Amino acid sequence: VVLVMLFFFMKYLIYCIIGVFCLGAINVSHTLLRPFIASFCPWSARTIADVPQVGAVASADILSTSVGVVLALAFLITRNGSPYGWIFQDLIAAGFLMLMQRTFRLNKLKVATLLLCLFFCFDIFFVFLTPYFFHGKSVMVTVATGGGTGETIPMLIRLPAFNDELRLHDRMLGLGDIALPGLCVSFLKRYDLVTHKHWRHGYFIWGLFGYGVGLAACFVLLYLMQTGQPALMTLVPGVLTPTFILAIRRKELARMWDPEAYDGLNPMGSQSQAGVELNSQVCGDRDPIL
Repeated sequence: VVLVMLFFFMKYLIYCIIGVFCLGAINVSHTLLRPFIASFCPWSARTIADVPQVGAVASADILSTSVGVVLALAFLITRNGSPYGWIFQDLIAAGFLMLMQRTFRLNKLKVATLLLCLFFCFDIFFVFLTPYFFHGKSVMVTVATGGGTGETIPMLIRLPAFNDELRLHDRMLGLGDIALPGLCVSFLKRYDLVTHKHWRHGYFIWGLFGYGVGLAACFVLLYLMQTGQPALMTLVPGVLTPTFILAIRRKELARMWDPEAYDGLNPMGSQSQAGVELNSQVCGDRDPIL
């Protein structure tokens, strides 16, 4: 629904999206940088003011927020026509991705598979099938490229194409194409840690490798077809295929599929508690979102 609304009302909503992106940059900068600043400079964690409706404010808050303000202003100034605008956009986008990985966690392979398969179909539909319903225009591609407004949706990783001095053909990768497979790869990393697997024998390295292969395949299709491609069409199989092959060969699929329902196929803990223990460790200290 949101994509369709953006498709029809892009010229009105694009500046709202840019504004939200800039405000989000400030929030992300504060959330991610404040703990580091306070850790390396303990004096910065001391309260220097008590602001009404805000609360205690420390030097670390001011410094981390200032970085976000600088990034947001730099993005606003250089987003169009500057050969360096993509750098500030990508820095802010990377912050969004890190915050998402920090906030959301999947607790079972079943949820990861369902989520990726749903967005796999979603991506293909809005790139390849919507031209049949919207007068030959792909909703996803039109929205991503700004719909003729002269702007582009900032929720993208942008990389300038080689041998393109006018930067007319930037390579774009949506944040969802990184965040969604990233949630699955993060689950694989936590699973390796919980089960004490060496990185060479774990699932994480293969999930990461599969993502790289899927991304390379997407760029090959983009070069051959010369039109926008649904990145999840290659990224989802790239991540899930090696994961399932390894899990089946190692007879660990049942354990990864649903740790809560796992019934003692592994030596961790007692049979009745193994799934609960694995689930709590894989999810970490906070409750899983999914």
